[in-house]
Amino acid sequence: MLLDIEDDPGWHSADSEDENANESSNYSVGQECLDRLAISLGGNMIVPVASQLLPAYLVVPEWQKHHAALIALAQIVKVCSKVVSLSVLLVMIKNLEQMVTMVLNTFPNPHPRVRWAAINQVQYHQRVLPTLAASMDDFQNPRV
Repeated sequence: MLLDIEDDPGWHSADSEDENANESSNYSVGQECLDRLAISLGGNMIVPVASQLLPAYLVVPEWQKHHAALIALAQIVKVCSKVVSLSVLLVMIKNLEQMVTMVLNTFPNPHPRVRWAAINQVQYHQRVLPTLAASMDDFQNPRV
């Protein structure tokens, strides 16, 4: 269902504030279903399964599959972060490197929707990136 997305040139112009413009009702239903599935199964079960299944979507050429994998990951992380227990946290930490690598590998993707989905995986990126850039702007301490 997350694959049911159109590549509308209007989305690229960012004229609309609605980041979900031109997404079908199937797409929205897919996100809702994934939310419910993540809540029902819990992080202990869904995170390892997602870690196994989602990388397959990133090795194919279709941008829609790359986008769907990133959106699915975002939905799962969003739900799991609301219901944090020690066991869920341990499962997420165990799979963190693989998930981060998966997201970082999509940053140079040629399709803007995939790059947008990748950038939005980095929660709080609006605060982290400027702070990171400012802290690295220290020419008197080259190691930094």
